[in-house]
Amino acid sequence: MSLVPSLQPQDAEPDATPPDAPGTAILELRVDSPSIRLYPPPPPTISDDTLAATAMTPGTSSPDTPSLCLLRGTLGDFLQYSRQEASKWLLDLAHDICDPAYRRGSLLVWKDQRWCPVPATDPLISSVYRYDLPAGITVALSKISLRAGKSVSTENEDATAMADRVKRRDGMCWVIGAVRPLSNSHILPKRMGDHLGRLIFGKFTSFGASNLPPPASIYSEVFGVCLTSNLDRYFDTYDMGFRYVSPNIYECHVFTAQAGTVHTIAGEFPTETEMASTLPALHGHPARPPQPQHPDNPPPGLFRWHYLQCVLRKFAHNDYKSLANITYPELPIKMEGDSDDEGTDSEADWPSKGFDLGRQVEDSLAEREERQQAVAQWIAAS
Repeated sequence: MSLVPSLQPQDAEPDATPPDAPGTAILELRVDSPSIRLYPPPPPTISDDTLAATAMTPGTSSPDTPSLCLLRGTLGDFLQYSRQEASKWLLDLAHDICDPAYRRGSLLVWKDQRWCPVPATDPLISSVYRYDLPAGITVALSKISLRAGKSVSTENEDATAMADRVKRRDGMCWVIGAVRPLSNSHILPKRMGDHLGRLIFGKFTSFGASNLPPPASIYSEVFGVCLTSNLDRYFDTYDMGFRYVSPNIYECHVFTAQAGTVHTIAGEFPTETEMASTLPALHGHPARPPQPQHPDNPPPGLFRWHYLQCVLRKFAHNDYKSLANITYPELPIKMEGDSDDEGTDSEADWPSKGFDLGRQVEDSLAEREERQQAVAQWIAAS
């Protein structure tokens, strides 16, 4: 049975919520609502850093419930990703959702009829966890990137130049070392734009870093990584992320599953096929920068942001997804020479290019309506 904790941290018993299927072991991550501040509506367009900061600055109101469920799923699913990290994995995700720049909170778990501190080495259990912020600290939750569907297209030489620079830097796939075919996979969607991209870079690379300067453009090679076309599909849609292990070493985590198929480093295959049984599994496979000392390699903080989006895609609860203005105000633009959404850099896979180049960006009202529809569809599918 899932339990919802009350606001008294040390002595109040959580209230019971409707049970899940019999025998299902459930894990929840929650946060007390008074610690959360909600976002106001973003500006209709974001054309400079000031407007971007406005879109990412919370107001003064909080959710009207005692606590907010952030993540929820079966214990078995969570254990696929926590692996040897145990509870540290969940604490890291709680930091990245609530306080990525400062990481001031701690993790509590409801156990033995009381709230207990969680050592980082403890295995995850079926219970309610709570991210506990210090008294007087309020935060805004990390926004959710939906990578909403394609709308309009426009030519952009920066995207093509970025793809060329990323391929020259890497020369091969980060996961399997193949040299072709390669795609330039965006860690942040190009639809973030330069201004939001710089804000995300600053927030997620500031902790533990030596004040890395933010890149001037979303088309900087620091936002890209070379992957094979098969892996690019997963990466672009938040179905695969890189979990940091140690400097220049990551681990692939796969966040999509389909009965009867196995995800390998070469793609997905039916379970009974020879390829499924002989090729290395993608989940847990190492990923490394081909040129570890290159100054323009993506910093670990960018992969933290992308990995968080993968986790939210799989585990985010409706309490979180339904919050007003919780999604990024991404622009619905398809750029030439860019793998974003299409999973390819090839013009052959964009047959309508000639027609699309003549179209213009839709007005802000249409953009906002598209985002709202994407949010509603995602929530309905949960």
